[in-house]
Amino acid sequence: MKYMDVSTASALWGISDRRIRYLCNEGRIDGAIKTGWSWTIPSDTPKPRDGRVLRHFKNLDIRPGGVDVDRLLSLTLMHPISVSLKSDARFLSIVKNSLIYLLENEKVKISEKDVSHIFSGKLVTTLSLETHLIIINFRSAMLSLFDRRKGESWSDKDMRLLYSKLMQGIDDISSLRYRDGFSFHEVRGKEKLKVDAQMETLLAQYEGWKGLNGMMRAVMLYGELERIRPFSRYSTLFSYLVLSGELISSGILPPLFMIGDEADFEASYFIALTRGRYRDFTSFVEGKVYKSYKELNKDV
Repeated sequence: MKYMDVSTASALWGISDRRIRYLCNEGRIDGAIKTGWSWTIPSDTPKPRDGRVLRHFKNLDIRPGGVDVDRLLSLTLMHPISVSLKSDARFLSIVKNSLIYLLENEKVKISEKDVSHIFSGKLVTTLSLETHLIIINFRSAMLSLFDRRKGESWSDKDMRLLYSKLMQGIDDISSLRYRDGFSFHEVRGKEKLKVDAQMETLLAQYEGWKGLNGMMRAVMLYGELERIRPFSRYSTLFSYLVLSGELISSGILPPLFMIGDEADFEASYFIALTRGRYRDFTSFVEGKVYKSYKELNKDV
């Protein structure tokens, strides 16, 4: 394979050297390799889309909901986010129950007992190797979210790496690439864009949400990821991890999703999906976050 340097790519694509280095750092130029202080790029790599140009495409005209800021602030002060939660049995119970709910949405039925066995390092002979791996990887990816800096934003590179972590040992080859095709749920009346373009558009929109409460940002990010479903497998688990990462970096616990929540979830999300009105879905997720804090108040 032939490679080119940043200056050659700059002349070929009509993009400044500085912008190309930024895109390489963000993981948005396929095949780019860092050697010391410089980057080398496969010569057949297509010109990257410019998210600044895509800003005039809106995936959806999104209207955020509202949250009880005072109540949320009180809870976050009582239970500040810290790495000690990684070994807290109550927090791991939140992770476990949410995972069971998410796996059921992926058509994988599993009992709480089986997840507990796998969390403790035991083998469940009735389950496949892949099921063991996705459970272990999900917990590992969730705990890694505590390494994110306070207020840290998601980048395209961050999301791809998170999904790669989720798929470790299951799909180590294609897990860094978005799936080919269009959104899982298309937006009526909007131009059809491929998944990679929709993700770039979403991240451009996300940059404009920085002035919003962390809960509102997290809910809208989750909702749009579920609409697009950028990866072909376990996309629901991935969306929940991104939601959790946004909340944790905002000092808020992830929501506790449980079996039995399906009807309320679908009813509130349907309005967000079809109309871009996130009020009901934000209230639903906010209620599930409060359940997490209630779980954390239990005696071990």
